[in-house]
Amino acid sequence: MIRIVFVDDETNVLQAMRRTLHSMRTEWSMEFASSGTVALEALAKSPADVIVSDMRMPGMDGWQLLAEVKHLYPQTIRLILSGHADPNAIMRSIGVAHQYLAKPCESATLKAAIAQTQVLRNLLSSDRLATLVGHVGTLPSAPVAFQEILTCLQQPTASVAEAARIIGRDVAMTANIMKLVNSAFFGARQPISSADRAVAYLGLDTLAALVAGHSVFQGGASSCIAGFSLERVWQHSLQTAIAARAIALHEKQSAARTEEAFLAGILHEVGKVVYATRSVVVNDPAASDDDTVAQMEAHHAEVGAYLLGLWGFPNSIVEAVAFHHQPSLASGDGFGLAGLIHVVSRLVYEREAQGTAPSDSCIEPGYLDKLGLTDHVPQWAAALAALH
Repeated sequence: MIRIVFVDDETNVLQAMRRTLHSMRTEWSMEFASSGTVALEALAKSPADVIVSDMRMPGMDGWQLLAEVKHLYPQTIRLILSGHADPNAIMRSIGVAHQYLAKPCESATLKAAIAQTQVLRNLLSSDRLATLVGHVGTLPSAPVAFQEILTCLQQPTASVAEAARIIGRDVAMTANIMKLVNSAFFGARQPISSADRAVAYLGLDTLAALVAGHSVFQGGASSCIAGFSLERVWQHSLQTAIAARAIALHEKQSAARTEEAFLAGILHEVGKVVYATRSVVVNDPAASDDDTVAQMEAHHAEVGAYLLGLWGFPNSIVEAVAFHHQPSLASGDGFGLAGLIHVVSRLVYEREAQGTAPSDSCIEPGYLDKLGLTDHVPQWAAALAALH
């Protein structure tokens, strides 16, 4: 049974929540706290799987509470449920809340959000990985990309297209802005699945405020692992995204799927960014860098998928990241997004390593045969060659 702590300073709200969620009492162990202090006392006695907090409360407000929970109990999933849309308060919560839900929130929406967190938790093979992901607020960007976006936004002639181009080529910036723009706070009517549309939706003024004042984009990322190159991860992710879009177009997939393919390609190695920049918080100091790299290779897919799922990314993206090494484990039939990213990533890796035309030798055995797509590999190779 999962344990959930709900926090709100309004007694009638807590009572209404208790009534609304009464039917879940056989599945959830619930506690209702009237302040941040009471919530922390409850967590000290028994840590929770999920905490759901209002934003504006006297004394300790929601972002301060969740910041403390992130520090003390990083494995606890942190949700904001608030009717207050004060931009400054919301921006402060970006680094400490996994998701932002707006009041009034239908009980079905709240139940679904909490249930989804538990489905995601099943992706992880250990509590240690939950702790690793729990320390993540926002992801650090490549130093060059961070400087480029700063320079761009300082120009009086800055354009949405140029800002989107810079952001869309960086793993961390893409993840951070997509998390934000698809939150309930910004109220997009339809999920936004590309950096171009995200930047256009937010506008340059909001984007500049996020970059300058709220640490949504952090520069100067460096690896905790000696000898490990984050630059290579960023380059591979971009090349995979470009190739995924090309192959999706070649296979005459829809415009929406093509857009999704680029996003999934940029994000498929996000777990490596998490591991390389945060692993110091959970790794045994005595472990060698080779051991850490081995752990990262083994677990980066589940770590990345868990993070994106907590951030509210679509299931198709989460699944593509989770199963980009073993697409046969993904749901659905046919050549889905996980399969596309797997194939393209493998082909790009092979091309990077050998500098020759890619083959299907590094793809999950039998995967393309089962789909009847083995003979497509030469066509895909030609499409990839045309990109260079």
